[in-house]
Amino acid sequence: MAIFKSIDNPSTKIGGSKKAIDYVAKKAEITRGFNCSDDREQAYKDFQETKELYAKIDGRQFKHFVLSFEEGIGTAEIAINMGEDIAKTLFKDYEVFLAVHTDTNNTHCHLLVNSVNLSTGNKYRHSKYEYEIYKEKVVEIGLNYGIEPTQEKEKQIGEVRTNSKEKRKVIENHFNDVQKSDIVNTYIILTNVLENEKIKSIDEFKNKMDKEGIIVDWEPQKKNITFEIKPEFANSKKRKFRLSNLNKTFSDERLTKENLENGFEITKELEQKKQKEIEQQQKIKRQRKERNRDDFDLGF
Repeated sequence: MAIFKSIDNPSTKIGGSKKAIDYVAKKAEITRGFNCSDDREQAYKDFQETKELYAKIDGRQFKHFVLSFEEGIGTAEIAINMGEDIAKTLFKDYEVFLAVHTDTNNTHCHLLVNSVNLSTGNKYRHSKYEYEIYKEKVVEIGLNYGIEPTQEKEKQIGEVRTNSKEKRKVIENHFNDVQKSDIVNTYIILTNVLENEKIKSIDEFKNKMDKEGIIVDWEPQKKNITFEIKPEFANSKKRKFRLSNLNKTFSDERLTKENLENGFEITKELEQKKQKEIEQQQKIKRQRKERNRDDFDLGF
């Protein structure tokens, strides 16, 4: 069995992919490049040259995936070959650096995907729906190697997962109407805004949250996003919560900086597409009216 996972720790620092490539390469038994060099130093240069070609050197630098095999299953050779097949299938127009580690009980292959498309220059992103398709494709590829890639049991969104007895008690008290919890209120407001509002940008997101009584500290140069409940709406002294804390506490993988940005961009594209369709329909209606008017003037 094998598991294909997305790792939500992208670097937004210019040149940030070098540290990731160096890390996975140093411990690797085998490295291989897809659309880039097998050598880690040259692979990083390949990544950067593509970014520079399309003038997209800032922002997210790469996307990280891991193909992990159950103990006793999958050799280094199978891992690198299967990893390359995944790269060819899922990321055919991207540079992908692959590195196989055998230093743990579970042989695993890291796939670092450059953030810029070789052919179009578009930035890489995927939706939750596309990620599910990815996993289905990995299952198909694994069967070619006699391996059944069984996925981990998915956590239920909103399911409370914390080792802190104190935090769990606070959350239980909230839902039992004993005492309202600020972390629960923050999570509920956040998810309501994401699900019910068509957010297309970070500024729009901040404004929507501000109207709900929560100040969002989201700066491009900062790794963490912080939510602060306004004093007049708070139930306790602790009013600030990191996005990563909400993600872990409520098992909600939507709540990462990258996933939020991707969601805003997808919504923006869908809105633009919808607007173009409306404009096209209006254009057709105008043309029909003009044609009918011309026909009437001609006596038809």
